Amino acid sequence: MQTTIAALAVLAVGYLLSHLLFDRLRLRFGYVGAAEYVLLGVLLGPATGVLSQDVVRDLTPLVSLALGWVGMTVGTYFRLPAMALLPGAHVRIAFTEACATFALGAVLAYGLLHYAAGYAVATAVIPALTLAAIAVIGAPSAVDALALRGFGSRPHFPVLQLTARIDALVGVTAFGLLLAVFHQGETAPSLRPPTPTEWAVINVAVGVVSGVLFHLFLGPRGELAGAPQQSRLFIALAGAIVIASGASYYLNLSPIFTSLVLGVILANTAGGERSATRALRGTQRPIYLALLIFAGAAWRGDDPSLYFIPPAFIAIRLLARVAGGWVGGWVAAPPELRAPGLGRGLLSQGAIGVAVALNYVQVFPGLAAQTVLGAALLSVLVFEVVAAPETAALLEPGPAPGPMRPAGEQEPDLTPLGGVAAVERPAGGLEDAS
Repeated sequence: MQTTIAALAVLAVGYLLSHLLFDRLRLRFGYVGAAEYVLLGVLLGPATGVLSQDVVRDLTPLVSLALGWVGMTVGTYFRLPAMALLPGAHVRIAFTEACATFALGAVLAYGLLHYAAGYAVATAVIPALTLAAIAVIGAPSAVDALALRGFGSRPHFPVLQLTARIDALVGVTAFGLLLAVFHQGETAPSLRPPTPTEWAVINVAVGVVSGVLFHLFLGPRGELAGAPQQSRLFIALAGAIVIASGASYYLNLSPIFTSLVLGVILANTAGGERSATRALRGTQRPIYLALLIFAGAAWRGDDPSLYFIPPAFIAIRLLARVAGGWVGGWVAAPPELRAPGLGRGLLSQGAIGVAVALNYVQVFPGLAAQTVLGAALLSVLVFEVVAAPETAALLEPGPAPGPMRPAGEQEPDLTPLGGVAAVERPAGGLEDAS
């Protein structure tokens, strides 16, 4: 009990200090915040032992819930009627960049693990593909934050904003399929073990069933007015995520991918989806921050002979980002949208990649798990420092338009557009409704 109280006290003090300091950086430079919470988690975990390994292990079910919350938030970005209105060139650029970045990251990570670390061919595939998924995933909120600094009207802003979301979709989906193909665990002797394809279908089916249960609990459209109904909405959201993430965790599948499917269903079905999306986005930041703190506390290091992998992953992610951005922003783009440096605007790592690393630790604890988690955490620490200036430089080669406007002071008009919202609608930019 004393350890828990001490952890909560340190967490509260650290959160207040981080909030006061890094909110100033966010307003001035567009920094959205992530690295400081990872450092706080490392301070609570491996540095001081306030959050011991036993405490971290006991909190694993809550972490699975947070993973589901992250996945569902990503899924709500993709409302099909809104996506259908996007220019085809934007979608082509986004998917080309994401697939090229993932493919190059997978090849380089496999080479690192197989040839440099000495892993066998079959053993190196799983962590290599996981690192590639982490490499392609960025932080959509880091791009969205620049809209409040006057970048929302730039010609390449809507392309960059969509690409950040497609990167998250591709990375989470690839990792979800990875856990289905290389599924861990055993079935009852009387049952035939499901094939990889069947495990993938089960993963999707859990998300679909959870979405159906959510709508049955929520009731018909129009019942969401007033505080009591908003409370009911939040309970329904939490219940759906608990069911989806809990089932996936029990089956050794990906709660992030399952809840992503749930989020897509939520964003594309009738029954108060706008209210549900707003409620979900309104709680995403504390969930993200808690996840980053837990990830820092959960890291304990691995074989010292593998300590070179996290720094090497930084180089791999940077190279994959630059090359993938060139393929998407130059090869796949029409002349008026060509941006060979597209990858430099997508450097922010954010919490989604860390969530994938935590999920990997849960399912493959003995397969370089701490090394993969350490690579994700180091990526947050490194790229969050340079991401905002690089994104701003891509959108505007000259001086930045100015500091971010504080909330409530002449902010751009936000108009709902499905799972996202349009900022400065003539330019076609997409902005996170949170």
